[in-house]
Amino acid sequence: MTRRRAITAGAAAVLLGPTLARARASSPTGLAPWSEAGLVLGRRGEFTLADLPYAYTALEPFIDAETMEIHHSRHHKAYVDNANKALAGTEFTGMTSERIIAMLDDVPSEKRAAVRNNLGGHINHSMFWLMMAPPEKGGGGEPDGALADAITRAFGSFGGPGGFKERFAQAAASRFGSGWAWLVSEGGALTICSTANQDSPYMTPAYSGGCSGTPILGLDVWEHAYYLKYRNRRADYVGAFWNVVNWATVARLHTATIDPAEIGK
Repeated sequence: MTRRRAITAGAAAVLLGPTLARARASSPTGLAPWSEAGLVLGRRGEFTLADLPYAYTALEPFIDAETMEIHHSRHHKAYVDNANKALAGTEFTGMTSERIIAMLDDVPSEKRAAVRNNLGGHINHSMFWLMMAPPEKGGGGEPDGALADAITRAFGSFGGPGGFKERFAQAAASRFGSGWAWLVSEGGALTICSTANQDSPYMTPAYSGGCSGTPILGLDVWEHAYYLKYRNRRADYVGAFWNVVNWATVARLHTATIDPAEIGK
């Protein structure tokens, strides 16, 4: 995510390509460093909270403005602040988010849980905001092209019985308590998995519960992501999410896992 204020979802998608390309060059994990597109390293080596690329009201009526404002300005901000606090004075200060989160075993034991939870939360949310767009800015609909073909190969269909949407929704609905549902890519091959709390596919399997690969689509199923509008109806929230998925960004990220040279073209 960029530091520029009030940019449109379309501009965010344009800026995403070169950001990913620059970050990939120094990626220590071999994963497409999508996390770097959503994280901003401040001048003092601190992570900062970027503005959303759309207004808090932009995803109405599918995700309400009050939820978006609280989710971004309070929950996400808390992850940023607490990640910076946990990393202050350590050898990790100033490192990229992807590198830190992939080497949690090297974080001092007394700080590890705080870094795992809070930097994980910052990475996950930074991705999440750009994986959505208002319907008038490209949100919703269905994927096409190479991404649609990959989904059909992996899951049989996009929206048919037993297809991608049904399986992804099941991963989101069956995640006990708090966590995330993910569509991940490894060399273009797609799988669905989920992580607990703020764990990330960028973490090693010991932390991610075996959910690994490059995340190209994620859905936050913490109650703070939907409870104000949907109460205990998580399935309704998952259903509404399809109306705001930014398939152009998902497709770009999928392409990047196949041919990094294509990023930004």
